[in-house]
Amino acid sequence: MNDTYTHSRSAQQKKQMHYSPNLLSTVNNSIDNCKVATIEYDSNEKGITIREVEPMAIVYKDRKRNLIAWCRLRNDYRAFRLDRLNCIKLKQEEFSRRQDFQIENFQDDSGNGNQEDFEEEN
Repeated sequence: MNDTYTHSRSAQQKKQMHYSPNLLSTVNNSIDNCKVATIEYDSNEKGITIREVEPMAIVYKDRKRNLIAWCRLRNDYRAFRLDRLNCIKLKQEEFSRRQDFQIENFQDDSGNGNQEDFEEEN
């Protein structure tokens, strides 16, 4: 895999921080440059999973930062809490922004009731 940037959290960071500023920077880089990312996500229900995603935006949900991304495994939008991302690797592969993505559908304060249109990875 040809990765352009990798970030992973150490055990000490996991205990002391909800997320690393480097993680946030890497996620923003992926969104801004339409780079496919491979993430290691620590789910309460499924344990650690590896996902290939197309990051779309960062939003607040239940007062936590979430990465909204097109999950290639689930073939649908998913919310990934940043404090549960153990590792993110940006690939050389670029993606085209999806025409159906509207950030309003994923924000807490959207007021349009469409939040059931996506699932949070627990």
